[in-house]
Amino acid sequence: MVVSADYELHVEACAYLASLRRVDRSVNTERVYAGRVALYLSYCVTHGIDWKKPGLPTLARLLYWLVEEPTPSKGQKPGVEPRFRSKVTANQIMTTLCGFLQFCGQQGWVSSETVGQLSE
Repeated sequence: MVVSADYELHVEACAYLASLRRVDRSVNTERVYAGRVALYLSYCVTHGIDWKKPGLPTLARLLYWLVEEPTPSKGQKPGVEPRFRSKVTANQIMTTLCGFLQFCGQQGWVSSETVGQLSE
């Protein structure tokens, strides 16, 4: 499940994860995809973006951000070099997000125009 900072379920993200379960994806796939969708939604909130209408330039900036910004530290010791995502990891995240937005398009939550831009 994906929850907001206010501990509310993100309905569309939870429906997407449930759809993965229905097509018999593994629990680990669902867990990884949940984190990726939550990362996207958090990015949108932080940058003042409507997650339902990201647009191609916004998705390109997100891809750049995924590679260029260090990952959040998880109890790293002072003086330890920051960790960065690889381009492969960033592309895997973007693939998940495209699947999420396409699913939302099929449900009518995201416009067909937005979904159409994903193939660009």
